[in-house]
Amino acid sequence: MSAQHAPSLTLPLHGLYVLELAQEVAGPFCGKLLAEFGAEVIKVEPPTGDAARHRGPFADDHPDPEGSLLFLAVNTGKRSVTLQPNRRAGLRLLDALLHHADVVITDAATAPLPATSPHPRLIHTSIRPFGLTGPAAEWPATELTVEALGGVMAVVGDPDRAPLKLGGEQAHYLAGLNAAVATLLALEARQRTGLGQLVEISMQDSLLSILGNIPILYTHLGQVARRLGSRHHRTHPTAIFPCRDGYVGLAAQTPAQWEALCLLVDQPELLLDPRFATGTQCAAHADELDARLLPWFLARTSHEVMYACQERRIPVGLSCTIPELLADPQYAATHFFQAIEHPTTGAVPYPGRAFQMSGTSIPLRRAPLLGEDNDRIYGGWLGLSPHERARLRGQGVI
Repeated sequence: MSAQHAPSLTLPLHGLYVLELAQEVAGPFCGKLLAEFGAEVIKVEPPTGDAARHRGPFADDHPDPEGSLLFLAVNTGKRSVTLQPNRRAGLRLLDALLHHADVVITDAATAPLPATSPHPRLIHTSIRPFGLTGPAAEWPATELTVEALGGVMAVVGDPDRAPLKLGGEQAHYLAGLNAAVATLLALEARQRTGLGQLVEISMQDSLLSILGNIPILYTHLGQVARRLGSRHHRTHPTAIFPCRDGYVGLAAQTPAQWEALCLLVDQPELLLDPRFATGTQCAAHADELDARLLPWFLARTSHEVMYACQERRIPVGLSCTIPELLADPQYAATHFFQAIEHPTTGAVPYPGRAFQMSGTSIPLRRAPLLGEDNDRIYGGWLGLSPHERARLRGQGVI
């Protein structure tokens, strides 16, 4: 076994075996999270590869199944085998693989599992746009449509303009994160009961669950949350402000922070103005207040604003670009970005994990090449001879 894939006994999920049949983002992100903490995640791909391998952008702007930046990002730390499960021989191989697994991850594009495959201890994590039941269960969906139907877009954007989609594929990543957490909970339950279970993840439900008090704002008070741009609905100044060279997000929400901001912008008279006596009153007169504050921000760079505010304990942050994040001293201090060597791309910095565990060293490992582990899994796990593997390869099964 190469050092790249050598497991460590110190990793919390060492000894856990996961089959990932899902493609693109949500399911692979779930598998990535499990793999990074020691699970042996075997990505089962069609012989042509996960659909994400064919989505750009690509490393060096050269279309290559081994160079899709999406695939490289969401598949670190895994192994890859190729399998065509809609063939009879492929279905038998999948059935055999499932009997070695603790967890299987599927999505809407996954073919039905073999009827004989689920063993009593198997945990089946299913991630779909709208779950497995209900009138929308079989609807086709994209990131845009799920965000719209999940209630997020209704509260994102300016009040006088159309709703906005969140950046990236947040519904997919959130569903993948929830799937990883739910899978760990199912594993904990199995420790007590000895039985696996179905874990059902709906992207739509995942989005609605992060809207905080917005749903019960209506059920309790009959109030429909509206789009406010970057502002907060109950206090101000909590918003994005333009500077000479960019933007900052500022939140002066306590009396001490509001006083410090008024003194910083050299407008102490604002403290005596009854229109701005409380955060709620400031929110009611936000346009008037911004007209007083904006000239100070526009006369300074975003870094000048950030450091001046932070020195006075006023929460503020730059609207950072990726180059700025890569150079950020805070990320450098926490070693968040780690270089990963890949045969196609060379060594490139990748984002690390959202949390650290003391006493557990967890280096990031690269995404697999297509079918890189066929011999190890089919030969080692299933005992197929080189001749059998060659025959199945010739038949297009693996």
